[in-house]
Amino acid sequence: MITSKGLFTFCVSLIIGIIGFKFYFKYFKSLLPKHVRDYGPKSHLVKEGTPTMGGLVIALSALLTLLLLYPTREVIALLSLMGGYAIIGGIDDYAGIKRKSSQPLKGRYKFIAECVITLFWLWIVRRYNIFNLKADFLIFRPNNIFWLYLLETVFIVGIANGVNFTDGVDGLAGTIMAIILFFIILIFRDFNVTAFSLALLGGLLVFLFYNAYPAKLIMGDVGSLSLGASIAGIGLAIGREWFIIVLGVIFLLENLSVMLQVSYFRLTGKRIFKMSPLHHHFELSGWSEPQVVTRFSLLTLLAGIMGVFINGFKG
Repeated sequence: MITSKGLFTFCVSLIIGIIGFKFYFKYFKSLLPKHVRDYGPKSHLVKEGTPTMGGLVIALSALLTLLLLYPTREVIALLSLMGGYAIIGGIDDYAGIKRKSSQPLKGRYKFIAECVITLFWLWIVRRYNIFNLKADFLIFRPNNIFWLYLLETVFIVGIANGVNFTDGVDGLAGTIMAIILFFIILIFRDFNVTAFSLALLGGLLVFLFYNAYPAKLIMGDVGSLSLGASIAGIGLAIGREWFIIVLGVIFLLENLSVMLQVSYFRLTGKRIFKMSPLHHHFELSGWSEPQVVTRFSLLTLLAGIMGVFINGFKG
């Protein structure tokens, strides 16, 4: 729910985002060229050299806005989760620029780092009772502490990497994230969550202005991982993990497409999809990048409407 304080938070983040991206293009554009993987769609080779790490400005605009206006312990907790994943993504992005590679760090090392940060964050949140973690996954609500930590870790790491996989088409991940944040702001009345979401949305909308097809910059892992971890953290904070899963249906499908493709290929030597993640399959099936963004965004909107209905039904 948007209040005058929330609107002010959004405006401050928007202004910082505008200034931040102007600064980015003036001083860092030529220093941060993206290396496009040569085994992806051939149409993406034209993106070679597009500036990356734009997500850093999104994170910084939210960070500065919230530390300036509402440095509550709840907000700082969410910022710390976002920051931890931003560091992992930033290291990966910078290593890719230095090595001129699209996959500079081994996936297992990133996965281990994500799990360590997530588990430590969950322990801190529980230790100091920052959020009333309910672990509501709609179908079941585990009570055993082992299953709580396991499912919450899978949830955060899964959502973060789902956004990371989705960030492969101009405007796709950012647009879906904006829709999800809009629904969170519209429905939930927790001020800390609303302020955090509005601060993220302000910088994200400025990013989307430049990331629309054909993109002038890319958010990079620093953006996709931190944004994914942020909405996962919001899900835990509001005790509605299922809501993020429903709205993040695209992230779930992108994750599943990669897991199925890799597993099936290792077993049979054949592929289920023309290419994974899922959006590449549709690109190779003839969809243009704007069509992928439009259709995936419409699915997210429908998922949002379903989420609102389920939330109202649950009460």
